[in-house]
Amino acid sequence: MGFQIGEVVELNGKTYKIIGTYARSFLLERDGKTYKATAAKMKKIQHQHQHQQPQQTALQRKVAFARLFDPNVQFPVTAEQCAHWFDTLRCELSPENLSCDGERSRREMDLARRDILNAWKELENIVGHKVRE
Repeated sequence: MGFQIGEVVELNGKTYKIIGTYARSFLLERDGKTYKATAAKMKKIQHQHQHQQPQQTALQRKVAFARLFDPNVQFPVTAEQCAHWFDTLRCELSPENLSCDGERSRREMDLARRDILNAWKELENIVGHKVRE
């Protein structure tokens, strides 16, 4: 479910610390008392947890993914840095890359294209003018 022991979560306005697992459930601690949280309760916590996270933009997701391979990658703020990202996105828009050599469905391709174009618009906002694909 994506929870870690030691993580602090909120459920029904109360804060709990995850202290362990027990037979397909989590053990939560609050005010020195231990509670068992079933999978259904943890899904409710997960739902709340997701809504608390700030939403990443398409460009932020692209930069975060690139950092997996090169930790020195920075979010673009100058026109020169944006030029590199425009080139990268232009390559991602090629039919071969969009379709993952035929592995993606039409819907997946459309979603990927929309994400790339949203990142493109963010780059245009940074440089302050339209850039042709």
